[in-house]
Amino acid sequence: MATDERLHGKGSSCSDQRCSYLTFATWTMRIISDVGVLEDLVGRLRRLAPTQRGLWGSMNAQQMALHVGDASAAALGQRAFSAKPRGGPVALRRVVLLYLLPRMPRGVKTGASPAAAVVEPTMFGKDVERAATLLQQLGTAPPGTLVDRHPILGPMTHAEWMRWAFMHTDHHLRQFGL
Repeated sequence: MATDERLHGKGSSCSDQRCSYLTFATWTMRIISDVGVLEDLVGRLRRLAPTQRGLWGSMNAQQMALHVGDASAAALGQRAFSAKPRGGPVALRRVVLLYLLPRMPRGVKTGASPAAAVVEPTMFGKDVERAATLLQQLGTAPPGTLVDRHPILGPMTHAEWMRWAFMHTDHHLRQFGL
């Protein structure tokens, strides 16, 4: 049986050169297109409290919810990314972050400044629900519907977006002890 068929199902083929490796990698790496992983992230997000303090960084809980929602919306093509595009070894950054590191590292400067977002405290519940809804939309988005490029990691496949979304969201949930 061909690798593509074994990994993707009978009769399918993979046009992406990295597809076989990526699909193999997703067997052991959590991705948000896995229903259980997505449900876990959404459940953790919905447990966020407005008074919860971050264990690192300068965002408050509501700014984190806005940031996670905005990042999902950007991957879905609904808004621009906050991070500034970078040159350099994007392929190397992408492989290291998505496939070699077990979790997103703390303190990486992306050019986004979510802690500067002005929030309306009465909107906390709506901001969390928006983030949860956008994360669910991202996790269930079919291939070909996401933007093709991350501002720091460069060109991204669907599988890479699913891994990035898990890592990014999990990073910020852990930031708030969730």
